[in-house]
Amino acid sequence: MKKPALLVGLALASLSACAQTNSDITAAYSGMKFQVPGSPVIVGSLGANNDILLIKYSNTVGKRYISFGTENSLDTGGCRWNKFFEETLSEKDSYGCDEASVKSFKSVFVEGADAGTWHTAGRTYYHFLSDQSPSFVFFQSSNGNLIKLESDFLDSEGFRRVLGDK
Repeated sequence: MKKPALLVGLALASLSACAQTNSDITAAYSGMKFQVPGSPVIVGSLGANNDILLIKYSNTVGKRYISFGTENSLDTGGCRWNKFFEETLSEKDSYGCDEASVKSFKSVFVEGADAGTWHTAGRTYYHFLSDQSPSFVFFQSSNGNLIKLESDFLDSEGFRRVLGDK
């Protein structure tokens, strides 16, 4: 009698433990940890100038992905990248950075997008979220690199969850 009761108790305990687990998985990139949705189809890494980590959730080429990349080639118009992003998000028409660079970035990433900043845990995230094309979040890594987080399916809440803010 004790064995069946013990087995039923263990089964119920394991089911309730499974029901409470989070379906997210931890992805490590540039010395930082992120919570990405579970059950990816493939995870790949390409180490080069931009050192990319790609997490795919579909077998269709270019669909349903999250990527992390070191953004070494962003043209910031001669400014530090945080100043550049502040200017691209500003309504003002005064430029401390190269005007053409700021206007070009605004026309591609800011116009028609939900663009702004999130501040959490001493870090600033510059987000450029779009319904029609991939969305981006830029931020500084622990070692000072500019990181670009990109996805074609995450919404604002999804990005914030990946970044550990939800």
